[in-house]
Amino acid sequence: MPDRFRDRVFRKAVPAGVIETIGIGTDGGIVRLTDGSLLLAQGGSAAWSGAQVLARYSHNDGQTWETPTPFPAPIGVGGMIRLHSGALAAYGNALEANADSRSAFFSKSLDDGRTWSEPSVIYDYPNLTHLFHSLIQLKSGRLLFAVYWEGFDAWEPVNGGAGGVLGVHPELQYADVCTYGTWRGERYAVEGHGHAPEMGMTLVYRSDDDGATWQKHPGGLMGWFDSEGVVNGNGGQTGCYEPTLAETRDGHVLLLMRSTVGRLVQSVSIDEGEHWTAVKPSDLPSSESPGVLVSVPETDDLLIIWNQVSREEIRRGYRRGRLSSAISRDGGHSWEQFKTLEVSEGLEDLERIPPEYPLQMVRARDDVGPLPEGWAFFHYPNIDIVDDLVIVRYSRGTPLLGVAEQNLHLDETVLRVYPIAWFYA
Repeated sequence: MPDRFRDRVFRKAVPAGVIETIGIGTDGGIVRLTDGSLLLAQGGSAAWSGAQVLARYSHNDGQTWETPTPFPAPIGVGGMIRLHSGALAAYGNALEANADSRSAFFSKSLDDGRTWSEPSVIYDYPNLTHLFHSLIQLKSGRLLFAVYWEGFDAWEPVNGGAGGVLGVHPELQYADVCTYGTWRGERYAVEGHGHAPEMGMTLVYRSDDDGATWQKHPGGLMGWFDSEGVVNGNGGQTGCYEPTLAETRDGHVLLLMRSTVGRLVQSVSIDEGEHWTAVKPSDLPSSESPGVLVSVPETDDLLIIWNQVSREEIRRGYRRGRLSSAISRDGGHSWEQFKTLEVSEGLEDLERIPPEYPLQMVRARDDVGPLPEGWAFFHYPNIDIVDDLVIVRYSRGTPLLGVAEQNLHLDETVLRVYPIAWFYA
């Protein structure tokens, strides 16, 4: 990847003591092996990066990584965690490059990834998709796996990129209804999903036999609240995409989801994922973009990284222009220790944005006009906590590297190793 970001004006300085590596990739998971090294296993399915699973190893806590080598997992590795038993657990799609099933599989390794169990099927249903850190294990031992259904018809190249929504409505073709802006005199798409007909819901699967069999909670989760966040249906239905979940200190499970109303939306389970409360808006301002939520092992606090932007910033074409973090010490009821990891030129370097009303569809204007030289976006974060290190991976892009979802394959991928104290400082 060309070194196009080093001196750009939008860059926040990498904090002292934080290691940054480019080009590692954002999928998969990172675990500590019994010999003390770090293992990153990733890829291996059409949904990610081809038909081969690859492994990278680090022997210095993520400061440097070895050249990737083939990894013997029997499924694509979209994510990987270490179970309470000490086994490694991975989830992902089928390895076959021509597989037309969107099934997700689960497999375990008892020897740090050298051999793996016969995969079990988590789900076998069209149009279901999983994201990073979709799999968690509760203190009780139960496994939870969060996925989402997204309703659109197909994908077809847009603007020469990797994909764009192709609907059945001729007057609402994706490239025609996107938001556009002007950068260096050229017209670029800067936002698309909120301008084409889509719908989505979140589903959660659970396993009480260490991943051998899986059950789904009843129904699916969608928003049904009004402009003040009251659950009464007066605001119509709100999609809930790309979920992320974590166990809280009191043993509940918090589920946060991407939505279209200028907030991350949330649901809570008090029975370990069998049932979920009605979806409500969280207090975390966000564009229609995913975040990633994890539980901090030593404290049971929650750590989130997401696109924190105001409604007006979204309207101006910056829906993924700021990447933020926050901590919750009370299971997501309140958030503190807000920090900015990255910010685009054209946005203020703010730590916290207050939640806004009314809750309603918010998206960029059809044409946002000239974009600054350092216009950029940062999105799809992934987090792995290893001992006292927080390893954050995400993608960033500019018009030079591809714009928004049309050219995800051209984004620059970033891996940063933070001391966990940085998020609390």
